[in-house]
Amino acid sequence: MKKNYLKKFIPTFLTTVILFLFGIYLYKNPQILDALKSIFPIYVFIVMVIFLLVFLLEGLFIKVTLNVFDKDISLKESYYLSTISRIGNYLLPLRAGAVFRATYLKNKYSFDYTKFLSTLYAYYILLFLINSLIALIILTIKYLSIGDIYPLITLFFITLFIGTLLVILLRKPIIISTLESTNILAKVLLLLGKFVESWDIIVTKRTLFKSLLLITTGNIFLNAVINYIEFLSLGLKLNILDIILYTCISGVSLLISITPGSLGLREAVFLLTSESIGLSSEQIMQLAFLDRGIMFLLLVILLLLITIFVKQFKLKDIFIVKK
Repeated sequence: MKKNYLKKFIPTFLTTVILFLFGIYLYKNPQILDALKSIFPIYVFIVMVIFLLVFLLEGLFIKVTLNVFDKDISLKESYYLSTISRIGNYLLPLRAGAVFRATYLKNKYSFDYTKFLSTLYAYYILLFLINSLIALIILTIKYLSIGDIYPLITLFFITLFIGTLLVILLRKPIIISTLESTNILAKVLLLLGKFVESWDIIVTKRTLFKSLLLITTGNIFLNAVINYIEFLSLGLKLNILDIILYTCISGVSLLISITPGSLGLREAVFLLTSESIGLSSEQIMQLAFLDRGIMFLLLVILLLLITIFVKQFKLKDIFIVKK
């Protein structure tokens, strides 16, 4: 009981503290708000549209991975699920959107939680793999062209790339048929065994895996376009290499998801790596307020539209567990 309380309390407390610190920062740096007020609305609209395309790709990822397990879901419904997941992940702590999606699929499609975890696992593994690969290519180009070297961030991306690659290549089944152990340990190993089996199914289907790689790469590309437009709207001049590196760092910041949308934590990562992407702390905060403001506004609008107009997919499917 105490652990559950702490699990809920700590993310809420951190979120509150970070929001408070953001408020103080804005109060002491009003020029950030001035910069945001001067942005043309057309930029905000374009970014929102591209975010909707990102959600669509995430929905396509859901559809493709579910098809592996003979669960036929329409693109419309998978798009709805990806949007609900975004809303939960962004407005609530601890990746709550993933919990919503898992519960929905379990209730409506009897999709086992271990299989769901393998699909979620596939998404993050591929996202981290491709982001780290692209980041290493960019860092190599920057070193060869202008001689800049950033050892810490380079080491981080090398470690992440090798780690995710090994996870894909090295898969060993967990066999518990002859295990003599406690019931709890046996159940844990049974779940792990099912998870590894499901993950293996996803990885070994080459056509599927290539599709997932293309979808994930497309996702990263669209996020890079979003970042470019946000830079443009604020009048920030950055070359294409720095924008792509910024996108990759943003993508792997999902590793830290204690607060909603990694609030404050993603910004901390950017501040630590600001030298490699050629941004000042003030510029990073301008981008943070702009990006989060657009996303928050878009998700609130989508939540209202879903609540009012979407009748086909009922929110109760998320919260009511079948007996």
